[in-house]
Amino acid sequence: MESFGILVRVINSLTFYFNLEKIVAINPLWKRFPIVYALFMNILHIDSCALGDNSVSRRVTSATVAALTEANAQATVLYRDLAASPLSHASGPLLQVISQRWDADIPMNAELRAEALQSASLAQEFQDADVVVLGAPLHNFSVPSTLKAWMDRLLELQTTSSKPRDDLHLLLVTSGCGVMGLESVDELMNNHENQLKAAFQFLGVSRLNVVRGLADVPQALRLRSAA
Repeated sequence: MESFGILVRVINSLTFYFNLEKIVAINPLWKRFPIVYALFMNILHIDSCALGDNSVSRRVTSATVAALTEANAQATVLYRDLAASPLSHASGPLLQVISQRWDADIPMNAELRAEALQSASLAQEFQDADVVVLGAPLHNFSVPSTLKAWMDRLLELQTTSSKPRDDLHLLLVTSGCGVMGLESVDELMNNHENQLKAAFQFLGVSRLNVVRGLADVPQALRLRSAA
């Protein structure tokens, strides 16, 4: 334990002179040393429910991120609220651009260029993350349209890249999905979660845990620690 404390102090002193988060991001060799690498965990926190403070999924994602940062003091968190700052729905020209099917002879306007750059930035955020905590409630029998707009960009970009994401752990928060008056809620939930699992498997994600409520958070984090 003493040697570990010395190691932590040395690393903390180095951060004064170097941006080690960037070093970790560009040098995969750091990931071979879990004790060191865990200190620089990149967490991507995404909410998509439009209910604000009344959202169960938001409370669960917030609690999950809080637990992760408490256990990893040097972790960085990038937060995206897709309901508060919605993306535009992907147009045909945008899908052509980001999937590299654009006809170079057709002029590209500034708006389309900005959309393409934003899509690339979103994909890079996902690529850089070590843990993604994603609020994905069932809304009117599907994911919120704001989340679908985000996923459309990632899925379309994946057509040009098939790199596995074995280093990424996705915590998929599907709480707050009750559908009143229906007896087949479990079936709807399972179908909802299976569709999301298929989408993220296509994106190369193999380490995925579903979190339906606050009670599921400790188990999901234990599974992450054991992985």
